[in-house]
Amino acid sequence: MRLQHVCLSQPLPSNFRSHVSIWHPGYIRGEDTMFSLPCLDEVGPEDVADDEVVDGNGKVRLAQAGYGVHMGTMLLACQVITGNSFDTAYLSYDRKGNNKVQMNARGILTHDHYFLHVPQSDRDTTSYAVTPNFENWRFPEALPSSWHSIAITPRDSKPSCIISGRMATEKAHVIPQSQDKWYTNNAMSDYSQAAESVHNSVDNMIRLRADLSRIFHDCAFALVPKSDTNGREHTVVHFFSTTNGAGDAAFWHHNQKVHSLASVAPQFLFARFALTVFARIKDFILRGECRQIAVVLGGIDSSGSPAWVTREVEMDRAQRLSRYGPLTSHKRARPQCCESQQDDDQKSPEGVRMFGYGLGEPEDYTSRTRAWLGADETRSISEFSSDGSLDLRNC
Repeated sequence: MRLQHVCLSQPLPSNFRSHVSIWHPGYIRGEDTMFSLPCLDEVGPEDVADDEVVDGNGKVRLAQAGYGVHMGTMLLACQVITGNSFDTAYLSYDRKGNNKVQMNARGILTHDHYFLHVPQSDRDTTSYAVTPNFENWRFPEALPSSWHSIAITPRDSKPSCIISGRMATEKAHVIPQSQDKWYTNNAMSDYSQAAESVHNSVDNMIRLRADLSRIFHDCAFALVPKSDTNGREHTVVHFFSTTNGAGDAAFWHHNQKVHSLASVAPQFLFARFALTVFARIKDFILRGECRQIAVVLGGIDSSGSPAWVTREVEMDRAQRLSRYGPLTSHKRARPQCCESQQDDDQKSPEGVRMFGYGLGEPEDYTSRTRAWLGADETRSISEFSSDGSLDLRNC
């Protein structure tokens, strides 16, 4: 009789301990790290990577980076947290933004850090605000072009895990049920075939093996589009974390092609990508003395219609901790990606310094894509009504 070998835990590869970090050029060192992603994307012989270095003789040679982070995934994550700045945000190697990263979305980032720039004017690319969490993020009017075909995947004839193919599965919500208020405020039922809620929409369900479902709930990975060596687009698993039990799954399933997404709305998958990204930036939001934060408030636009309005506010550490800090000890801890702070976030922050904006057309304020407009004057908290709403007609 042939017996199976004993299965022991295996050490993870050394690249799992390496990360690529994104720095905010508007803050001093030590307070500028926005988030980091583990170096899990292998640099193959046909891949483009920024792994050129200068040796001791001043000559340029190729470094053996080995692993990095997919450029398209990293840049899109940066654009999401800065108001869906799909057409403007870029990465650079220097704080001033003069030395831009010149790679297409298929490239692989191999340096240990990059600066994120979001132009605010002809010269200013460093003083931008950051959306603090998923609840304050507005879903865009249009998906990025690379996401249009993300749900076009092979179909399994049986109800198996979309990643592993195993039959023992459980249903997982793409947009968590705890985000029902965000789902409603962003009119996500528009993308459900039966205009259903976040709880029962079949467009919002996938099947996962139990262990993968758990780390999916913890926002350890998302589904993203990537190209193979022949340039064909596929929907694959991208791990944002290798900690808290996600390392083994990342070892086996990072860049794994998935199947059976035909019934899932691409918009829901993109929202889940954003949710996973925002789970990575909480430390940045809470760290440092002052932060420019973009928050959503209920308001009235210039035509007299109710609208969600995104405003930049300057918050000190105490204000940010009270609004975005950890759950109190008497509450059961949950993964931060599934926590909901919508009720607090849509009231005007008491005592914070408000940055005003030039009044544009009504669609400037109700647009899904446009997160905020350029600041031109300082506004006081008195401009907000007692319920936290803002009347734009008087701006």
